[in-house]
Amino acid sequence: MQKAMNILMLEDSATDAELVQRLLKKEYPQCRIQLAVTREAFLLALYQSEPDVILADNSLPQFDAREALRMVRDNGINTPFIMVSGTTTEEFAVQMIKNGADDYILKDRLIRLPAAIEAALRHQEAEREKAGALRKLVESEEKYRTIVERISDGFIVMNRGWEVTYINPAAEKLLRRPPGYLMEKNMQEEFSAIHDRPFFAAFEEAIYTGKNRYLELYSASVDRWIQASIYPSGDGIAVFFRDFSEQRKAEEEARKSEEKYRIFIQRVTDAFISLDHNWCYTYLNQQAGELIHRKPEDLIGKNVWAEFPDAVHSATFMAFNQAMNEQRYLSNVDYYAPLDLWQENHIYPSEDGISVFIRNITEKKKLELELQERQRKEQQKMIAATLEAQEKERNAIGAELHDNVNQILVGTRVLLSVLREHPDRTGEIVNNCLDNLALAILENRKIAHELVAPDLSKEDLPGQLNRLCETMLRPAGIETFLQYGEYSESELDEKRKLSLYRIAQEQCTNIIKYAYAKNVILTLSTLNGSLAFRIADDGVGAETGKTAMGIGLQNISNRLTVFGGTLQVITNPGEGFELEITMPLAENE
Repeated sequence: MQKAMNILMLEDSATDAELVQRLLKKEYPQCRIQLAVTREAFLLALYQSEPDVILADNSLPQFDAREALRMVRDNGINTPFIMVSGTTTEEFAVQMIKNGADDYILKDRLIRLPAAIEAALRHQEAEREKAGALRKLVESEEKYRTIVERISDGFIVMNRGWEVTYINPAAEKLLRRPPGYLMEKNMQEEFSAIHDRPFFAAFEEAIYTGKNRYLELYSASVDRWIQASIYPSGDGIAVFFRDFSEQRKAEEEARKSEEKYRIFIQRVTDAFISLDHNWCYTYLNQQAGELIHRKPEDLIGKNVWAEFPDAVHSATFMAFNQAMNEQRYLSNVDYYAPLDLWQENHIYPSEDGISVFIRNITEKKKLELELQERQRKEQQKMIAATLEAQEKERNAIGAELHDNVNQILVGTRVLLSVLREHPDRTGEIVNNCLDNLALAILENRKIAHELVAPDLSKEDLPGQLNRLCETMLRPAGIETFLQYGEYSESELDEKRKLSLYRIAQEQCTNIIKYAYAKNVILTLSTLNGSLAFRIADDGVGAETGKTAMGIGLQNISNRLTVFGGTLQVITNPGEGFELEITMPLAENE
């Protein structure tokens, strides 16, 4: 099936998201995939993009697949919903399907995902056709009354006052009422017990939203498990319902049976081989033949190492021998170059030899290696930018020492040389030398203050920022204003506070050198698990497209990357320069 479709994916793991996206893009090249990692992003995408399929992970800390499914179904949205999870219990998966999920896929069985999507879409289409047919059935009541009278499902039509306008014999029997008794009766009055309220709540929702509803509930009034399909019409609702108590009982028995054989079923989906003590094949399943590109029947009785000599002395060779010799279960991951195959082996010894379940993890491994390579390159870029910033800082220190401290000391030396020829001016020259030395010490302290990290364990961040403005901006004739919203110092660790201080120091340097500003505003706040830090000046500004070129901003960006923070620059020529920083607090990492 090749068609454009919108897919909404709830997933907070970048690696798993990329695996799923690659698989879906391969199967559906024209599909559009929107990734959501929070409840808010999921809800926004749900209503804006109108997805054709929803894929949901169950491992998000504050918003899991169960809540996502409830949100979707409670809002009357019938979009196919498939849970894609790394691990889940059988009971949870069954419950999710009963709550309205279409399927669930384990992440190590992603190959099933396209087929599950196809099945869910077909089921949705079938349900849509069924709903349309039933709506026509209600509108043409007289024409199809004979059919309705004969069907085994219960069928009842009620107006908006809950009065029965039609009920078939099957419904009367299921509700344990004599023929004709319920006609024109108020169903809420007739079935007023508290355990029947969920049915009427669903009826009201169907009328209010104009959307079909489906539910499965136990009714104590009739002592039965009921499946009900509710279809709103212009003047009320029509309900098809049936007793599925026997089916429920059978499902429970099937669940127990499935649990008993679950491990076996999971294993046989992998490649499977059996070897005797001479390392000869005694059995291969079809999946094993496909994995090694050989017919299983052609390998029976042949030595595995003779057929695959490149595997001798490999990690797999060693693991097979160890499991055989020690008679204990082993697992290993190995790469077999001739087949370009990454394999995950689960080795079970027995009296007859060994049995091995082999899982093909080539695609996953390649994606992991590609991701590692990308991360390595990004790290190299970060290191290069850091080294460049360090070199810039060294040059700045050298310039400060040469232009300021060194010139003061040279002047002092000249004065002392004058003293030899004019001893009568000793008092004057010594005083000038002392003034120069004091000035040199002051300059040296200024440089040291900029280099040495502040002690943020003894003084809070606002205090250090205020001191920074006093020593850097105000001497340059720049007025500074510090503003604090809902700020909590206790939510910041030492590393984050130091990083924010260095960012402020870097931006203050940029303002002094390039902004020609008269006023600077610093705003600091912590809210909803994040810190917001804003530095704005009223200087000359810059062209937005050129701001990323500066080493200073690159250095700030690198510092933020360490903590998962973000940087936004707002500027235009003549309109000042604004730096907006957000950083997750330590507890949210």
